Amino acid sequence: MVINSSHVIPGCIYWEFRNYFEEIEKQKNKFASRLLQIFGGIMMKRVILIFALCLLQTFGASTSEAKDNKVFKVGISVWTGYPDSVRGFKESMTAGGLIEGKNIEYIFGQSGIDKNKQRQIVESFKKAKVDLVYSLTTPGTVIAKEIMPPITPIVFSIVSYPADSGLIDSFEFSGNNLVGTSNYVEFKNYVKLLKTMLPNAKKLAIFHRKGEPNSKIQAANIIRLLKKEGIDTIDMEPRTVDEMHRLAIDVADKVDVFMTTTDTLCQGGGESALIKVSREKKIPILSSNKNGIAEGSTFGPVADFYTLGKISGQMAVKILKEKIKPYEIESQLQDPPLILINKKSIKSIGIKVPEGKLPNMMYLE
Repeated sequence: MVINSSHVIPGCIYWEFRNYFEEIEKQKNKFASRLLQIFGGIMMKRVILIFALCLLQTFGASTSEAKDNKVFKVGISVWTGYPDSVRGFKESMTAGGLIEGKNIEYIFGQSGIDKNKQRQIVESFKKAKVDLVYSLTTPGTVIAKEIMPPITPIVFSIVSYPADSGLIDSFEFSGNNLVGTSNYVEFKNYVKLLKTMLPNAKKLAIFHRKGEPNSKIQAANIIRLLKKEGIDTIDMEPRTVDEMHRLAIDVADKVDVFMTTTDTLCQGGGESALIKVSREKKIPILSSNKNGIAEGSTFGPVADFYTLGKISGQMAVKILKEKIKPYEIESQLQDPPLILINKKSIKSIGIKVPEGKLPNMMYLE
């Protein structure tokens, strides 16, 4: 409002103090202008802030949608096969929301015990920049660890001694990009089962591939424990299936029982060769392998590859979806093991199962 002579202020006073009133009017206009600037600035800042929040919300939604739409690549290296392990692994992945053909792609490789081919398979995983590797067996996983970048998670299974073989520091803390499940069965379970099923056994031949670290450890420990029980052992170290068959024939008349280990030779045809000799010579087989018992070996405490595969798959889901580091997850084994008995084999050889002494037992036809 402009102050002038028409206001209630008397004209004489107005003209006397005109300059003073005009100065007040100027200051008032400046104040009003400043208020407008401040208010306008605040409004502009609010508009900018609201706009920025909208952008963030849109970007966040887009990012979230992009994450939801991510297709993970997982390399599966099976060494010699193990379909039950792969089936269990995939089932856990599916249960965890990682569905093949939707948000996960599997790249499959089988080396057939050929280390050079295994290197080629793992190199192909590296080239494809897979998000995770599922590796089976000790030798296969050793190669995967050597070749894959240390930032790529490796989940293993069917590795009997992951710490002793240098793959991880310990079951509790791997110390690297590896974690997984072991098919290790405590040695005392073999000795207990042997004494329960064959209390009069005095001599055993144990078979394991020459130069394979996990089965060499198993054989050495079994021999030590059996010695404490007064049972002698013959340590057989074939390199091939044919050699294993030949050695079994040579030693059949000198022992009361054969024993297999959890190595790639026994699991890759060697135990089948041993079963043929077992049937001919009526020699029972204390087996370390579920498939061997299903095929005709007599009995054994085993880790179920399907169960181990499921546990490994659960680990992979945590790594891929929850962004948990492998070294933040503990490696596992199946405890207690399952006691499997082949019904046809014990009947053919004439072995009776003691009642009530094997509660965790299952017959295979």
